[in-house]
Amino acid sequence: MSEIVLIDGHEIHLADPVKVAESVFVGRRKELDLCRAAWCVATSERKGYQLKTDGVIPLHFRLQGMPGVGKNELVYELARQLRMPLYVIQGHAELTPEDLALLLVPDADASCSQSVPLVLRASPLATALYKGGLCFFDEINRVSERALSPLASVLDRRQSIYSAMTGISIGPSDDISRSTFRFCCALNPALSSAGSVLPEFIEQRTLPVIHLEFPPLDDLRQILKLALRCTDRTLDSFSRWHSARDPAEISVRQAIAMVSFALSQTGGGASLLEVLDATESLFLGDGRVKA
Repeated sequence: MSEIVLIDGHEIHLADPVKVAESVFVGRRKELDLCRAAWCVATSERKGYQLKTDGVIPLHFRLQGMPGVGKNELVYELARQLRMPLYVIQGHAELTPEDLALLLVPDADASCSQSVPLVLRASPLATALYKGGLCFFDEINRVSERALSPLASVLDRRQSIYSAMTGISIGPSDDISRSTFRFCCALNPALSSAGSVLPEFIEQRTLPVIHLEFPPLDDLRQILKLALRCTDRTLDSFSRWHSARDPAEISVRQAIAMVSFALSQTGGGASLLEVLDATESLFLGDGRVKA
């Protein structure tokens, strides 16, 4: 059951944070350092990672990289390190300004035997703003400029979001919430090349830009070992296959899918390397299996 709070005399159902699974994170030390610096994260041997909250102005950084390079997992690792709730918005072309603030939705807790009442539900962004927490806006450049307009007042000193539908303005519930709100976003540069660019007022509010490239082979081997429990023999076969190709063509997601599929096809006597060669177009190219 979602938490219900009273804002301007109205009952508001807050969004639930995402469940971030415990996981071993591989690589990306430089990128993690940049993210923590932007968010004003302090570290100590006794307390680990904690947000600085006194007299600091955190930045709302932007992750940029091709699909599958690990942008989402980087944000999940930050949430794990900080031990803070993470609220996620998935960007898409049909998103509206109200989707970022408040929505009138059927009450999920109402009995099916009666007419279902409508309730006001806060977006993940509005919830993170109200309670304090981490907010991640994925694929932000899929969203129209009009739908992004409420972010202008969220990502500056006002720290508030206005719902035109209800006339309610939502901001931090207290000083702790105000000082512990953090925002970041991610975009796919391929969409930007196709014309899906961010409006200038969002570009200037989401800095620095942190670029994620395809991971090096050593990191990819470790990720595969953790994800698929691969043997060294399997990893050596993948390394030979990988070294003959452009590393910028193979994302983490593709590598995991390819090796998982290849392992399921090696029972008939074919080597892993042969299966990877024969089926790579299913994952990287035109979908035709080599003869």
